[in-house]
Amino acid sequence: MSFRELRPGFDTSVLTPALGVMFRDGFDGRVVSDGLRVRLSDPQQPHESPRSLSANGYGAFACHRLRGMAASTSSPPTTRRYDLKVEDALGRYLPMTVPADLPHDGLFEPACLASSPAVDTIAEPHVPLFCAPARTVPAGVGEVRVELRLASDPDQPAAWARLELRLAADGRLLARGLADARGCALLLCALPAPVDLPLGGSPAHIVPPLAEWPVSLHAFWSPAIAAAAVPDLCALQSLPPVSLLQDLSVSPPKPLAPALLVAGSPLVIRGSGSSPFVFIAA
Repeated sequence: MSFRELRPGFDTSVLTPALGVMFRDGFDGRVVSDGLRVRLSDPQQPHESPRSLSANGYGAFACHRLRGMAASTSSPPTTRRYDLKVEDALGRYLPMTVPADLPHDGLFEPACLASSPAVDTIAEPHVPLFCAPARTVPAGVGEVRVELRLASDPDQPAAWARLELRLAADGRLLARGLADARGCALLLCALPAPVDLPLGGSPAHIVPPLAEWPVSLHAFWSPAIAAAAVPDLCALQSLPPVSLLQDLSVSPPKPLAPALLVAGSPLVIRGSGSSPFVFIAA
């Protein structure tokens, strides 16, 4: 075996990481690294402690070498499945796991996101984070809260249900969210443009735009995801749609009706009467 001697000032040694990953706020797209606890584990070695990753100055978490990963001379290199887990010590985002086939060239993006419709408009590869209910809500945004239970057992929360908030008029997507283990969810969205009302009286009469919008909530859930201590991001993407119900006291149960999102006021979507819950038809 021959070795090449590096020439100072001419040659550079570059160490390519096996994993480089950025986490972004699923609401505003900003890079998040402070407060995150990111760990990488080998599912084939369950008795080994997960490896903790730290962020660089750009907010990317990197791992250069992993136990169990042999050097590969093939092109593309032979990959191996690892589990990436992220938790937020500051309580702003929900925990989740992400399957990662490593080594990965460039910034990591889960295969389930690369092969599915875009979950956001950011082109740079990243892993999105879902808001936790305890997150501080920024000023000037739409705030929607809901608590989900199972219609078949109203004492059981619909843990880890994936949610979408859409304009009732045209179905435009406003926000994506995730219920926590208690079935509680917070969805944040940029407020749509105000609705212009028709002019009344003389042409000189000006009617201010109406800053309220009918919105509909849509859910995706399965019993398998509810059994997870921490949800898998790719499993979340493949959840089937489920119906939402707001009144179980009538037969058949009453479907969840659109709600009114008003600028400057939090929207809490609730069941009928005094019930604080919305029910998943499961």
